[in-house]
Amino acid sequence: MPLTKMRVEWEARYVSEYVLLKFPDDIVQFRCPLGRVPESMIKELGLAKAVGAYRPYRPEVDALVITDTHVVLVEGKIFKVMDGLSKLPIYRSLVKETPELDLYKNFPTRAILVTPKRPTVYGGVAREQSIEIDLFMPDWLEEYYQQQERYWTAEARLKRLERKEVLKGLGYK
Repeated sequence: MPLTKMRVEWEARYVSEYVLLKFPDDIVQFRCPLGRVPESMIKELGLAKAVGAYRPYRPEVDALVITDTHVVLVEGKIFKVMDGLSKLPIYRSLVKETPELDLYKNFPTRAILVTPKRPTVYGGVAREQSIEIDLFMPDWLEEYYQQQERYWTAEARLKRLERKEVLKGLGYK
């Protein structure tokens, strides 16, 4: 089946494979919620139930890794690199406020943005924010990545505009 027809959570698979490759022996939680849980909920429900009940309202990092020496935040972005760069400093600031991470609040925190291609514009931002950029391109991603890259070429955009004009002429909006 062509890649475009499959329902795949590309970034979830991408981050999972990266973490399993880079941190095979460490503690990992995928889609890990970060930040505070309201004290009123903790008093009313207890910590465990409050954490579960408040989960939908907390931001989630793609993967949180606990090594012997660090808390590692991993955000994977196949295309929207800016989204990952903007989230990671916020996620880092939330680690110390996260009740589930109390045991690790004194560990240094690393922030890693995983992406298949070196971002040309954002390297300085990553350095300023102490965000590591790690390039990772598994074989299965190459075809999808190239297909998406072609979508945004001038030629492909022009073809879409021409097709849109033809459809407008046929009465479609």
